[in-house]
Amino acid sequence: MSSLFLALARENPWPGIALAPLNLIVAVSLVGVSLLLGITISVLAWVHALADRAPAPVRHAANRRGFA
Repeated sequence: MSSLFLALARENPWPGIALAPLNLIVAVSLVGVSLLLGITISVLAWVHALADRAPAPVRHAANRRGFA
């Protein structure tokens, strides 16, 4: 059975040519999903780093002025 299929595939290239656009669509969609996942993870890590930071102490202008 498989030898018959290979013989047909060798003689007729159209099934392989017909599947080429499908392979391209799958490849581009996988690249898009991986880019989206990478961007999502980096944004989440950035937000997490912002949330973990300790707030800077607030200095009042009156405390910074020297005595006149």
